[in-house]
Amino acid sequence: MKHLLRLFVCIQLFTYVANAQPHATSLQSQQLMVVITNGWASLQGTLYAYEKQHGQWVLKFSNEVVVGSNGLGIGDGLVPLNITGAPIKKEGDLKAPAGIFTIGTAFGYADNADAQWIKNRYTKAADTVICVDDMHSTHYNTLLHKDSTKSDWNSFEYMHRKDNYYKWGLFVNHNATNPSPGHGSCIFMHIWENNHEGTEGCTAMQEADILQLLHWINAKKNPLLVQIPAEEYGPLAAKYRLPALQKK
Repeated sequence: MKHLLRLFVCIQLFTYVANAQPHATSLQSQQLMVVITNGWASLQGTLYAYEKQHGQWVLKFSNEVVVGSNGLGIGDGLVPLNITGAPIKKEGDLKAPAGIFTIGTAFGYADNADAQWIKNRYTKAADTVICVDDMHSTHYNTLLHKDSTKSDWNSFEYMHRKDNYYKWGLFVNHNATNPSPGHGSCIFMHIWENNHEGTEGCTAMQEADILQLLHWINAKKNPLLVQIPAEEYGPLAAKYRLPALQKK
């Protein structure tokens, strides 16, 4: 009887311990862009580009980036982030979104014929292409041709700028599915001004680095952007089987 009781206790203890451990969830992606900053208020960070090879994450390259002028705030991405005391991304707060995001269309000033090397869907940033940031518009947080769409917006952003910021870029799918008014819009990865000026909410880098990113990224590999302060990366990495950070 004592042996049976001991066996029962061991089985119960094993069951409790097994159930107490959270199961890691593997993201269905073969490419990850991991952007790490020094804190929620930091505007400078590093992008690490990983690709899955033989079931393991391999670092392909890394580079400097800047994020929002006011740092990061929790955004609307693939999974909810529940981090006590962390700021929440809002429209116009000059924060880039933190979280895990899919990647939308690539864009740039080049004609489609000159951007066929890009392995994502590509949109030429023509003079008529805009991104709507009016939270009251039915087109909130979408790219569109303003001359062929009935206007219901009071504010928007031209994608063909007078500078080179959007010469090359990627649309980040933050708050993209059934966008929530006021949660933030028009979030991109694009060319920076320099390494000490933040953006209005985007993630920016020098032109050579965005070009390297665009040559590498492949829509067929379901690329994702993971963006988070360094102190919050560990728990997220353990939960979703993200790579350990290692500079190349």
